[in-house]
Parts: sequence; C-alpha cells; structure tokens
Amino acid sequence: MRKKLKIIFIVISVLFISVSLFFGAFLGVETFKGLTNFTPRKATIENISKYKKEYEKFAENKDVEEVKIKSSKFDHEIPAIFIKNKNSDKICIMVHGMGASKYSMYNQGQIFYDLGYSLLIYDQRNSGYNKAKYSTFGVLESFDTLDCLNYARENINSKAKLVLFGESLGGATSLIAASRDKTNIDYLVLDCPVSDSNEFSDKVFEKVEKEENIPGQLMKFTGNICLKLKLGFTLKDINTIKWIKNAKLDMPILIINSDSDKITPKYMGEDIYRAIDSKNKEIYTAKGYDHTKFAQENPKAYKKVLAEFFEKYK
Repeated sequence: MRKKLKIIFIVISVLFISVSLFFGAFLGVETFKGLTNFTPRKATIENISKYKKEYEKFAENKDVEEVKIKSSKFDHEIPAIFIKNKNSDKICIMVHGMGASKYSMYNQGQIFYDLGYSLLIYDQRNSGYNKAKYSTFGVLESFDTLDCLNYARENINSKAKLVLFGESLGGATSLIAASRDKTNIDYLVLDCPVSDSNEFSDKVFEKVEKEENIPGQLMKFTGNICLKLKLGFTLKDINTIKWIKNAKLDMPILIINSDSDKITPKYMGEDIYRAIDSKNKEIYTAKGYDHTKFAQENPKAYKKVLAEFFEKYK
C-alpha cells in the first residue's frame, strides 16, 4: 500500500512539475512577445499615412536621399533619409519614438535644418521599414544609432559636428547609445525622453493581472528568462538611468520636457538630468504642451532654446 501511495505521489509530483514548467514556458513566451512588440511594425507603416503629407511638404525643395545603412552587429539594414543642407558642416542624427518612423520627424527636423544642420533620420528596429525583429526599449536599438553616427562620420563628413537627437523612446535609445560609445557624439539633445521603460511595462503587467488574474511578478520573472535567453538582456536593462550612471557623458546635453506631458511626465527628464554626472547639461521645461508637441506648436520658441544651447556650448 505504501509503495502504491509513493508511486502515486511521484506521478502527481511529476505531473505538477511538468504542468508548471509548461505553463511557465508558455507564459514566458507570451510575455516576451508582448514586451518586444508593443507597437507592431505593420502599425507603424500604417501610421505613416497620417503624417505623410506633412513630411512631403517638409521635404519639398530639399536635397533628400534615401539611404540604407548596414547593421554592424546584426543582419538587417537600417533605412534612413539624408537631407543635405547646403554648405553645412553640421549633421543631426534623429531618433524617433514608439509607433513613429523616419518620416515623422519633420517638425524638429525643420528647426534643425533652419539652424544650419543636415539631417540623417532613420527607422528604429521593428519600426517603419526597418525589418529587424523585436522592439527592445532602446537596448538593441542603440546599436543602430551608433551605426548611423558612424555612417555620418565616415560616409558624409568626417569633420562635421554631430548632434544626436532623440524624441520620447528615441531619447532612451539615444542615451543608451551614448552610454555605450560617445565617440561620435558632439551634442546630445533629448525631447521628452523616457527615463525608465519599466514604467510602461509595469502598467501592462498590472492591467493583465487585474483582468486575467495572472500575477504580474510571475509574468516579469518568466518574461525575463525569455528575454535573457533570446536577446541577452533583462527588464533591468530598459532602465535608462542605469545606463547613464554607469557612463561618463561629458558632451553638452540638452533635455527638453513639458510640465503638461502625460506620457513622459516632466520628472522623467528631471531624473535623467540628475543622473548625468556632468556640468555640461541643461534642462528646459516648456509650459502647457502635450507630449513632444512643443516643436510643432511653437517652433519659434523651440528654435530659440536650441540656438541658445548651441551658442553656449559652441
């Protein structure tokens, strides 16, 4: 009898462990899919139709060239636009936010162009026409940024002053890129940057936990395992502040945020500002503008902020 009970116990234990492992693996894979595809690439392409006319108006009468930059770390190409500003020795490399594309940067692009900059604007991975799989909150995207900076230096103008500009999640990408390698960055400008992408993922975990009764911590645990095994990083690495604190960012840095921003509240820019261990940093808080709308709604004031920053650190 005892022998039979022991066998039954072992069978039940094995079944329980097997079911738990299967559920954990399934949950990890599903969490991984959700984390790395917040906005599907197809949706970012569809979004282009919403602002394509504005981009075409911006590009009209400008020297625009579509280029493809080979990724040095992965096997994809980075689609980009190079807009040449006649007789310019300055280039702004522009990094868009989540759900956007290289065609969405026309508001800030026009302002930088008016300030005398040529523009190199590219599609982040899994966005627009960049076919690299997985969105990673700037972690892997940062390698594309470094490739674009290197392209500008080696293929456009080896002596040009290079400005790296990041909008929203593109700000996180830019900061991680600068933390990896600051060699080709003369100035860093961040518009409504994300300080810690965990704030976004945690909200999703909380929502799923509430609606599906799946513990958020379990989703994070299993998702982290898949992220580490598949892509080599965990959710700890999508905290931009962590990267900043482990780097020496000594190039002039300008952070622009807004007191009315509900997506990246002004404390995010303030957290980034405090984390940067440098005297060459400025922060400007605009009044009354929604997320990244300052340049669109008041380009004259936006241009003045940029011009004064570049003049101070020329």
